[in-house]
Amino acid sequence: MSPLNPLPSLFGRFTSILQGHHHLGKTIGRLRVMCAALEDGQSRFAPEIVPGALIRELRADLGEHFAAEESDAYFGTVLEEAPALASEIAGLKWDHLDLLRAADVLCGFAGDQSRWSQLPGPTRELMGHLDRHEISESALLRNLFSQTA
Repeated sequence: MSPLNPLPSLFGRFTSILQGHHHLGKTIGRLRVMCAALEDGQSRFAPEIVPGALIRELRADLGEHFAAEESDAYFGTVLEEAPALASEIAGLKWDHLDLLRAADVLCGFAGDQSRWSQLPGPTRELMGHLDRHEISESALLRNLFSQTA
């Protein structure tokens, strides 16, 4: 590790990102409940799973979370510590754009109550994409620590 990035600071940055993952995990749990309710034909929803508000919350959370990951404090630190991971970081950034575009499409559906029945399929696809993305991010960190060990 370089003396410019002492270990506690580096781990502190990663811990902050992991807290964002935890928050997203809770939102995804509510999305699963929302999808099940929509698939069951429900027309009344608990406040925490109203499709319009929940999808907008997801989009905002993803935007904030991805901005934090792409910051100099996170991906920038990874790149500084392990320049060989540049292509993996670039791939994750492109993936962020795809995920945000998918969330934007969901916002379009969610903004029109008559289209809520169309939400479950693409919402589940987005959740699967997010799961695969998290696996890729975990692989990036494993690669970082194996290169800096």
